[in-house]
Amino acid sequence: MRKLPACAALAFGLAFSLALAGCQTVLPSLNLNTAVALNTIYGIENAYGVAVNAANAYKALPLCRTGTVPGPANICAKRSVILNLQAAMRRARVAVNNLVSFQKAYPHVDITNVLSAAQTALIDVQQVLASGAQ
Repeated sequence: MRKLPACAALAFGLAFSLALAGCQTVLPSLNLNTAVALNTIYGIENAYGVAVNAANAYKALPLCRTGTVPGPANICAKRSVILNLQAAMRRARVAVNNLVSFQKAYPHVDITNVLSAAQTALIDVQQVLASGAQ
């Protein structure tokens, strides 16, 4: 007599678990667009960090004397390049911050335009740094 309720409970539990398993028709998955966007944003943030370090290293160089140019024998930073670099770094900081905040506010919206603005700002920083090496 005791075995009958135990068997009934076991059968009911098995039937219930099979019914629940049958309800799941779609497997959970990642939104690949969001994952790719996050990976790209992390790359842009890292590139900005590298640009900040390069800008700080350039600004730490001694200033060039009036009438001299930087070269292998005269390692120095031009004042005009430092001014251009500061402006480019401000634009890059704003662009990267806009990219991050846009992606956080709208995770399912395409970030292509905001991403290209941040990439362009970082390319500008690279070009200013390259002009200082000439």
